[in-house]
Amino acid sequence: MLLAQVACVAFILQFSLWFDVHDDAVPRVSHIYLLIIALAGFVNYQLAPSRLQLLIILVAIACFTLFSATPMAFSFATPLTDDVRAITAWIHAAVVALLLCGSVLLLQRKLGPDSMLARELRSAIAKEQFELFFQPQVDGAGGLIGAEALLRWKHPRLGYVAPDNFIPIAERAGLMPELGGWVLRTAVETLSAWSLREDTKDLVLSVNVSPDQFFKEDFFENVTSALEASAIEPRRLQLELTETMFVADVDGLVKKMKALQDRGIGIALDDFGTGYSSLSYLRQLPLQQLKIDRSFVWAITTKRGALLVRSIAQMGHDLGLEILAEGIETDEQFQFMLDCGCSAFQGYHFGRPLALHAFEDRFV
Repeated sequence: MLLAQVACVAFILQFSLWFDVHDDAVPRVSHIYLLIIALAGFVNYQLAPSRLQLLIILVAIACFTLFSATPMAFSFATPLTDDVRAITAWIHAAVVALLLCGSVLLLQRKLGPDSMLARELRSAIAKEQFELFFQPQVDGAGGLIGAEALLRWKHPRLGYVAPDNFIPIAERAGLMPELGGWVLRTAVETLSAWSLREDTKDLVLSVNVSPDQFFKEDFFENVTSALEASAIEPRRLQLELTETMFVADVDGLVKKMKALQDRGIGIALDDFGTGYSSLSYLRQLPLQQLKIDRSFVWAITTKRGALLVRSIAQMGHDLGLEILAEGIETDEQFQFMLDCGCSAFQGYHFGRPLALHAFEDRFV
């Protein structure tokens, strides 16, 4: 990129001094390409700062200013005829206008908020600027049975950033396998530490897995090798999949899920009812747990909402699944979902997501 810019600047300088010589009849126009090079250089400098790139930008702007203010040219220049230069002046102007529009679009794409956050995310992954928070999961008696690991970005300037604000960007940037890999390794390390304590050795930790991460060829090996290296029981790790998985290769999905299940790893269907699943998929998938989405729990105050939740819970029981209700915020919701036959619960009613030490201090 830098060498290409240097070559373009050199060509424009030579052409402007040798052929596109200013006179009273037709002004010099070829030097306006220097502004495009300066703009492209600015974009590149934001992506990969370097002194050479900054120098190229300054030289391009300085030469444009010089050519605009003076008629300088080689003494041995052989300028094009005025007729040719008059015609090409319009061509140059049109080309520069198109290049300028393209440069603005490039600037917006490369330096827009999403792309800047994506670059910061790549840096954060390399520096491991993340932390897992833990939200308790309880049984019908309110006893702690596990937790869901929830990712937070420890941004050096913005502080803790919630996943809703960066996960969509990470998905579009293709960063979820790396990000999910860090979450998985950290979750297994946490389980390993919990296995050394009598009061936490049986807790189950749920980890969200994205489609991009799950369908990578080495995902199964990464999970099993992490568990084996930490010497923890596979049943204590539960992978949470969403219904977006079903738009991909269902046969491949079922095969990989069965392989994980054969190793003793639990699999839950998260946010049930908000995606693409159908009853036929639910019959095929080797699931252990069905998580009823919070939107259904919050709708139990209506007759239709209550009937729908009861139907979902009954369907889960008929399929032999454990039912977990998400988003429990009141005792009324808890009692209703308990009456529906749910055996596990999660929500602010039991506790908000907390950093590891705060979680252990409060719940363990």
